Amino acid sequence: MLRLLSILLLLCGLGAAGYAGSVLLDTYAPRDDVVVAAPAQEMATEQAFEEAAPPSVEEELAQLEPLESEEMMMEAPATAPAPAAGPTRSLGADIPGDVFPEAVGAAPEFDVPMSTRSANVTAQANESFVETLKSVPVAHETPSKAEYKRAFDVTLAIDSTGDETAVDALPGRGNIIEGEALVSDRVEARLSGANFEIVAMSPEIQAMSPLTENVWRWSVVPLTAGSHDLVFEIYAIDEDAVVPLRTFRDTVTVEVSGINRAIAFADQANPLFVLLGGLGSAVAGLIGVFRFFGRK
Repeated sequence: MLRLLSILLLLCGLGAAGYAGSVLLDTYAPRDDVVVAAPAQEMATEQAFEEAAPPSVEEELAQLEPLESEEMMMEAPATAPAPAAGPTRSLGADIPGDVFPEAVGAAPEFDVPMSTRSANVTAQANESFVETLKSVPVAHETPSKAEYKRAFDVTLAIDSTGDETAVDALPGRGNIIEGEALVSDRVEARLSGANFEIVAMSPEIQAMSPLTENVWRWSVVPLTAGSHDLVFEIYAIDEDAVVPLRTFRDTVTVEVSGINRAIAFADQANPLFVLLGGLGSAVAGLIGVFRFFGRK
């Protein structure tokens, strides 16, 4: 029995060491890209083009013989004496002020920036937009526990039909939390979390329906083990505003645990430590095998 355990420990150690070694090689010594040499025919074609090309201007100038200084003086034409500079006067002084009145008078004042002039108008528009919002029931559902790198569904429902609750639109298999939010004709719902990979399964912006509940769904994958928060946010969209108005925010804690915790540790661990652990297991297995056969 001890011999079998030693052999299994040796094999596990060798497997762990090989896996960690391959990860280290891929991380610190990536393979170089293979460079394919150009065919001989293409090289000959490029050489023929270079030989047939005309000489450059610099080569022609280099072949010309430089002129002597005396020849340059003989060939240079006599220059006429420069005319004497006459009295100068300012052009602007002779131009009457009625030709360019803007140059004579003071510069006109600048207009007030558009953002400053429209600040009061924007504030009034936001206040009027908030007055049009109506309070409706909201409910969202999340699992109380999740597994590492195993996807789960998150659902958010808004009921603007006049009903008192939005729970009817949820699956009803997890942790359900109810609340209220102010909504407009068009609403945007967002889900965020630092330790999750979130994929939207429904349109984030929806028009409120007076006949049935509006439902948002996301597929969420935990990236690390432990307790992590998911944040729900609801925004009322104003057609005249650039930034939507947030009217609802809620945080839910999800516990990520289970049998996949060992896989999480293996994925998050440093490959060097995995390699050292594999080598240690292999050495321990070898020592066990030698001691077992040494007693025989």
